[in-house]
Amino acid sequence: MKISIIVPVYNAENFIDKLIKSVLCQKYNNYELILVDDGSTDNSYNIIKNYSENNSQIHIYKKENSGPGLTRKYGFQKCSGDLLFFIDSDDWITDEKVLMKINKCFSENDIDVLFFDREDIVGDKRETIRGFDYIKPGKYKISEINDVIRPGLGAKILKKSILKDEMFIESKIFEDLYTTYMYLDVCEKCMYVNETFYTIYHDNNSNSLSSRINDKTFEKSLDIILMLYYKISNDSLKGTLSLRMANIFATYSIKSITNMNRNIEKKIFNIVKILNDRKVKIRPRNNKLIKRVYYDLMLRVYLRRIANEDKK
Repeated sequence: MKISIIVPVYNAENFIDKLIKSVLCQKYNNYELILVDDGSTDNSYNIIKNYSENNSQIHIYKKENSGPGLTRKYGFQKCSGDLLFFIDSDDWITDEKVLMKINKCFSENDIDVLFFDREDIVGDKRETIRGFDYIKPGKYKISEINDVIRPGLGAKILKKSILKDEMFIESKIFEDLYTTYMYLDVCEKCMYVNETFYTIYHDNNSNSLSSRINDKTFEKSLDIILMLYYKISNDSLKGTLSLRMANIFATYSIKSITNMNRNIEKKIFNIVKILNDRKVKIRPRNNKLIKRVYYDLMLRVYLRRIANEDKK
């Protein structure tokens, strides 16, 4: 099966070389590498152009800046493969046998999506992030998944025949979460292998989402996750999305109290009602008790506030 590796490229002159080399060293050769420059202001385009001049499997495109969501969509519209592997420009494929293993999984199994593990590198520290926290390796129906689904598109392989243009969204936050759930909502079967196919590098100076969050980005994330919840029809997926909601609520709900932004507060209320109706219990990674206690406390606080609002 032909694998299309789709990469949105933006100001990646310091990283893109490593990614391209991780593709070129693959033992499996039935692939194409699609590099879409999203209006870079550095030397990224010249770097990918030089690679494309010497390799017919590398296809490059240049467009005005629109963010990763629409840039992935652009690459999807240009690709010709059977399977889709979306990779960010500062990440890379973990080893030379990954594409071979991906092809084997799809060739020998009737599946719509493949989940796998990834490696996170922060400075000189390495950590394996499992595709799921509680699900064991194997084949499943999508309706059997009852675990948090990682939002990043790099940790899963999709089928071109299933992905559609409308599954992409113009956003610079949670755009991958949107595509993931819209895709899974029309899937039936999946497979999880506990092997590391994908490596993410985090600079020691990079900011986490929690440190970069502001009212605008927080409200946008709430908009997308609520829109998704009401758009998808698979109740099992709604359950996994509500687990994602619970983690977001536990992490950022304090902002609604401190800032008192009324628009954000209304959306938090909506999320709290969903969490309460579904009786969602948070399951943070590494069993962080303090986060679970905080989640339960804040849920009670907001349920009380909702009750007081209803009395007015």
